[in-house]
Amino acid sequence: LGVRANADTGEDATNARELGAEGIGLCRTEHMFLAPDRLPVVREMILASTPKQEEAALEKLRAVQEADFMEILDAMDGLPVTIRLLDPPLHEFLPSVEELRIKEAGSKKGLSKKEEDLLAAAEDWAEHNPMIGTRGVRLGVLKPGLYAMQARALLSAAAKLREMGKQPIVEIMIPLTVTREEMA
Repeated sequence: LGVRANADTGEDATNARELGAEGIGLCRTEHMFLAPDRLPVVREMILASTPKQEEAALEKLRAVQEADFMEILDAMDGLPVTIRLLDPPLHEFLPSVEELRIKEAGSKKGLSKKEEDLLAAAEDWAEHNPMIGTRGVRLGVLKPGLYAMQARALLSAAAKLREMGKQPIVEIMIPLTVTREEMA
């Protein structure tokens, strides 16, 4: 029986290896996106109104994703690491519509411009049933730059570690893929 750990940080991966894990069974990349220093950049990507703005935000995310992947792959050197590309719907990275509406109703000045933008995005991305909505590979199809960024960050991290004499073993999980067209 082989045991792999769930780990989303280099620290967790190091701890898992020290405790005998034989790899990472699942690295949920959304946890990286929720870090306090990254959430504003994720929101910047969601709120981007031009392809250039979106690309700029994705490039910021690529740099930090690459660093995260390097830490995890280095900690698990020679052991398999399954990286799941972004799974949750984008509204999970935004404040709730209700939270913003309550703030709007309770404030004499209303919402700031940024909060209005967040509210509009939260309403646009909100779903009745997010489990079957725009998440996983379906999000990757709608925002191909997102999965491309993650793949570049991961492959670059693995290449840099190989140049350093390390042996990263990378497995990529594309979440919620159901059809051939989604896989393509």
